[in-house]
Amino acid sequence: MTLQDAIAADDVNQLYRLIEGDINLLDHESEGPFPDTPLHDAAGNGKTKVAMEIAILKSSFPRKLNRGGYSPIHLALQNKHYDTVRALMTLNPELVRVHGRGGITPLHFVAGTIVDNEQDNVKLLELLAEFLSTCNSSIKDLTNQCETAVQIAVRAGNIEAFKVLFGWLKLVHLTKILDWKDQDGDTALHIATSERQPEIIKLLVKYADVNAKNFESKTALEIFKESPSGSPDVAKRFHDEGHQARHYTPTLSLSQYFGREQKHSEKWARFFNVQDKSNRDMIIVVSILIATATYQAALTPPGGYWQDSSSNSTFVTANSSSIAIGKPHEAGGIILSGKRLIVYSIYNSVAFLASIATFLAAALRLERSTFMVCFNVELFCFAFLISITTQIPETDMAAQDALMLLLWFSLPAILSFPIYAMYKTLKLASVRRRVDATWRHLENFPGSEDGK
Repeated sequence: MTLQDAIAADDVNQLYRLIEGDINLLDHESEGPFPDTPLHDAAGNGKTKVAMEIAILKSSFPRKLNRGGYSPIHLALQNKHYDTVRALMTLNPELVRVHGRGGITPLHFVAGTIVDNEQDNVKLLELLAEFLSTCNSSIKDLTNQCETAVQIAVRAGNIEAFKVLFGWLKLVHLTKILDWKDQDGDTALHIATSERQPEIIKLLVKYADVNAKNFESKTALEIFKESPSGSPDVAKRFHDEGHQARHYTPTLSLSQYFGREQKHSEKWARFFNVQDKSNRDMIIVVSILIATATYQAALTPPGGYWQDSSSNSTFVTANSSSIAIGKPHEAGGIILSGKRLIVYSIYNSVAFLASIATFLAAALRLERSTFMVCFNVELFCFAFLISITTQIPETDMAAQDALMLLLWFSLPAILSFPIYAMYKTLKLASVRRRVDATWRHLENFPGSEDGK
């Protein structure tokens, strides 16, 4: 029995018997720049068991392209062997990003494939969803025409695949990818308008940039006017969205944006807009450590708390620890008093509030899901100051007054810092909306946050 026979029979045991007789069996036809490896043969014929064994033994095979420019997963997809594709994905999710002929990845292929068989269509849509969830970054891959999977689905008229892609982009806050341009400068909305896809236009018009221009200086709205889809509802939505977006019409090219003199407000915005993720993480970690240390210091002040109550004010003695025991006090009150208590309470509270403000300013630059965390942190901040003021003895009115002054004046000022930082960041974002760029790599554009 030959290797081809073992693959045809999907016989793993026979495969290993052949390898025992020839340890270089899998390499004989796998040399050269574009080999047809045994994995290509197994995957193309849907022989999942043998394909998995070969992929495990030869981890480089799944990424190799044959003379036709296809990887094993590409061949499996072309021949509708979706179970084989799903099995190979378990070995390495990055196989979804392998570029084949024309720069087409498995994700691109599925997005642009329309089948007549309803059962196969359901399998393709499920596979598309699995590709996205298994390898999130695959959505950013481009073909040699600079097309995303979304643009391919729109151009092919694959509405169901587009809905899966569109829903996923909204779910992960990456709808800015809808504004990426292909080699002709067309966004997904340009393509949908040119191809007269009214259902897709209805979905896109609220999320895509209606006024973005292609390399022929035409917006999707202008293309729509030249060749309307015939749907009055689509026309109404298109014009309404175009009217609402008029303030964000791109007026600068990318080179003009980089070459212009920055305004004072933009410089301040970039000061708060920490781009480097490692720096931002460091700021958050250090802020949390400072907040933790100052909070613990408030709970355990120097000298501790009185263990007993005393109303004697006529004499003062001292124990072996030099702590006044004749001073009027109540059990549970802070032993520290006078100017030392004022200085300690103020500096500790300011350090705590400053660390909280810094944490909020950095955290608000992350995903929208951090909003509730930030809100809870501010509630915790208020609770901290209330607790520290209540534990100061009523006899120490100077310290109480000082902390109350801090509570009513310094607290709003410090906590307004992250709000100011967010305002400046939004200010910078409004400037970026004026830039007409391909937006293909959002993470590399100054002031962007992974497309969010």
